[in-house]
Amino acid sequence: MVKMNNPKLYAGVLCILFISISSGIVIKALEDYKALERSRAALENYKNAPRELLNPETDTYTVHAGSVIGKLIIPRIGLECWIREDTVNAYDSVYHYPESVMPGQGGDCGILGHRTTYSGPFKRIGRLKRGDRVIIEDSVSSKRYIYTVTSNGEDILWDYKTNPVRFSQGGEARLMLITCYPPGKKEAAWITHCRLLKTEDI
Repeated sequence: MVKMNNPKLYAGVLCILFISISSGIVIKALEDYKALERSRAALENYKNAPRELLNPETDTYTVHAGSVIGKLIIPRIGLECWIREDTVNAYDSVYHYPESVMPGQGGDCGILGHRTTYSGPFKRIGRLKRGDRVIIEDSVSSKRYIYTVTSNGEDILWDYKTNPVRFSQGGEARLMLITCYPPGKKEAAWITHCRLLKTEDI
């Protein structure tokens, strides 16, 4: 049986053993924390992704009073319509995704509109160019949010059913105008991207 008669050597061995065990615990804890953060991020992405991008679960047959939150105005294409939170299937109206932020807030505000049915508010959306103004008059906050188009037609999602759009809940205030593509079909999602330029009182 080997005896450690050298106290310094014995203390050194114990110290190395303690450091090794402690390092293992710290590394394991760090790995668990990263896994937890990945799970949280995945959950947030799930929450912020509409289940049916082009056919959201709304009250299709009933239009509720008080569900209008504002007005969407796009001078370039001569559009002026209501923004609703109860249904996309209403004349002269578009739909605000509840998974997205409210107009003017930091993050992605998502608006869905028909191209060929229910007066087709987005039937001319393909004519928008970079720099065009998109205006939202918010009846809740009594603010006018003026956005500028940053891209149009460059973002067409053919895999939107398996790779759903996820609305950011923070950062720069942005607007996403979403409709079907090709017009009248739901084969892909056409997305027009905008960023907030300025805010005015109504």
